[in-house]
Amino acid sequence: KSLTLPNKLVHELNGHQGPIRAVRFNRNGDYCLTCSSDRTVRLWNPHKGTGIKTYKGPGQEVLDADVAHDNGRIVCGGADKQVLLMDVSTGQAIRKFRGHNGGCIQNLQIHTFDTVCYCGHGHGHEP
Repeated sequence: KSLTLPNKLVHELNGHQGPIRAVRFNRNGDYCLTCSSDRTVRLWNPHKGTGIKTYKGPGQEVLDADVAHDNGRIVCGGADKQVLLMDVSTGQAIRKFRGHNGGCIQNLQIHTFDTVCYCGHGHGHEP
């Protein structure tokens, strides 16, 4: 059986003041996060086309984010080589992880048990 992919625009998610660097859906696909060079992460309901909350990311552009499996926390990171762990409902920073020795953080993933966050970098990106 072949998979039919969507071929029409359903909603536009407007609100960032800079280019979108990543879009990440939560595990069941009900919500998504967008990361931008405007230094923010936005939480959306893509099925309704509505923005839910805007989070201030680390000091420079945000290149990736992920949401915990319980949907209670998000992590984001980017050009300043820091990972920020935030509470979804309050938007408050829980912890900031510094000391990434590579280039800017270009990808993040929270482990299945929500106890570890993996991050990767690239050397070719200039903020």
